Amino acid sequence: MVQPISNSTVNISSISNNDTSLVNSAGSPLIEALDLASPVFRARALGSSREVAAGMTRLARNVESVLQRCREEQGETGQNVAAAVDAYILEGGSLQGAQLGALSAAVGRYDACDTQQTRESRMQSVLDAGLELLESARGPGLNLLNVTARTGLIVALTTVLRQLVGFYVEKAIREGDLPEATHAWLVAAIAMIGPAVSLIGAIRDECAGTANLQTRLGRVCMASITMGALIAAHLTGASSSMLSTAVNTTVYTFARDLCNAFFPLNDNAGAVNDKATAVSMAAFGTVQYLLEQLAPLMPLSGPGRAAADLGWSLGADAIAGAVNALGAVADDCVFILCRSWSLLSPSVGLGSLDIESLEQRVLEVRTEARVPTAQQLGNAMFNNAASRTSAFMGLVLTLGAAAVELSLTDFGENTQAQILNIGLGMMMMLIYFPFIWSCSQSAPEPKPAAQLQA
Repeated sequence: MVQPISNSTVNISSISNNDTSLVNSAGSPLIEALDLASPVFRARALGSSREVAAGMTRLARNVESVLQRCREEQGETGQNVAAAVDAYILEGGSLQGAQLGALSAAVGRYDACDTQQTRESRMQSVLDAGLELLESARGPGLNLLNVTARTGLIVALTTVLRQLVGFYVEKAIREGDLPEATHAWLVAAIAMIGPAVSLIGAIRDECAGTANLQTRLGRVCMASITMGALIAAHLTGASSSMLSTAVNTTVYTFARDLCNAFFPLNDNAGAVNDKATAVSMAAFGTVQYLLEQLAPLMPLSGPGRAAADLGWSLGADAIAGAVNALGAVADDCVFILCRSWSLLSPSVGLGSLDIESLEQRVLEVRTEARVPTAQQLGNAMFNNAASRTSAFMGLVLTLGAAAVELSLTDFGENTQAQILNIGLGMMMMLIYFPFIWSCSQSAPEPKPAAQLQA
């Protein structure tokens, strides 16, 4: 194992004419002298030429040992690629190998310009090709990093907050003596927060001239889903046991969109359209269904721990946050990619750009930190948060009502769980279009010059 030169004591051995000498560097200025950037660097402080040669030999052995271990730890594909690259460097010719793909093409371009055709020049061609491939992966990597850092962190942290609030609310409920009817009415009141805020947002859009058919239809559909789910939960009696879930869901949605207002995600993908939204909807429901399959493997968190008389656990809540963040990051990535794909988004197709501009267009996703204006904060609360709260309240109330009904059947627990998971995926798809529509406000119409002067 190679260790840092500083803060270590090494014995340097050199073999010359069957004569082995050991040079202990602990008592010599060799280590300090290796700092070439030092203004007091002195070449003679490195020691004699024999000591320097011994040190370089030792270093070469260590480097070769590490490289050998790296080769041995590679899989079959990695070893084949390494063998093909070694053969190209030593013997020349072309870089052959089924697994090489883009590397072979990149090396071929540099090899065609190589007039020296030496081992060193071919090695330089491989390095340049590798750097070119890394540079091409830089853009997608930065995009993914921005989505993961922004959406992943916000969703994970607000999920932990949701579970924490749910734990203490559930604990307070169990220690209190409120009747179930009061719980049911409290759930109904909390469930109406989303539609009520959405109604304020609708009035705000109409006054600002940003309302359109999509926003009106989206708000009506979202309110209808929430109302229908609340009625179903009330008729089945599920709402009387869902107070902690209603509270922590509302806290989560408003906290999440408040954070989104301070850390928006910007991209140059195409505009929102029905095709891209439909593909994203199907992917979102599928991902949520698959993630829900992990539920039996996850520890109890949030209200579940309080119901089981367990103490609060940050680790359990963090796991729930990480899983929820994974689904949110996947949704953002798929939605952005769908809007940037010309097949699904005509706004980024050949009809809107010339060939040169299309070739230069590169998807870019970036997040920023800002202090939102009153307009931006209002959009986050009255549009996004209101719709998200309505959507998630409709989701949990529907699943709660379905769980009560399924408990009265002869289905086993595993069958009931699978039915609920399928219902979760379907509900996620059902709320997707209304949510997107309700947040698709038009740009405000410019005022006439006479009104501006007045």
